[in-house]
Amino acid sequence: MLSAVLIAFDSPKAPLRRESVARSLESLIDSCLQGLVADALIVAEPTGGLEGVADEAGCALIEASRADGVAQALKAARRDHVFLLLAGFAVERGFADEAQDFFAYGDRSRPRTLRLAPDSLITRLAPGLARPVGLIATKLALAAAGSADFGRLARKLRGPDLSTRARRV
Repeated sequence: MLSAVLIAFDSPKAPLRRESVARSLESLIDSCLQGLVADALIVAEPTGGLEGVADEAGCALIEASRADGVAQALKAARRDHVFLLLAGFAVERGFADEAQDFFAYGDRSRPRTLRLAPDSLITRLAPGLARPVGLIATKLALAAAGSADFGRLARKLRGPDLSTRARRV
């Protein structure tokens, strides 16, 4: 049903650890077993050193700049629907069931946003203010949005939030 694309670029504040990428992929194992995720890709800088992680996980590695990486991943994805997930975050239990319900009963053309679990008083009171860290959308919608920045993509493809959250790993 989905191609998972793990966006693994360093942030200016902190470098991305290989363990965080592996734990993000590990959180998708249940989704793979339930038939939700058919293939996975990691998008990273050419100097990211994630070849071993991609090889162990059995997923493709696309080494490109931030601007080109997401576009290349969309072309390489085998499914029409794509789940973008920022590396360093893991989906919580129940994600696969909710996503399968979305495909079975929801409007497939509308994107869905995965947000970070509340980590402050403000995000506990207003969960919609939590940072978006995942996005389910069609390849066409993602390509039409025309942005390599995840935050911009989430704003342009504004859709209902998933009730399942993600946690920082």
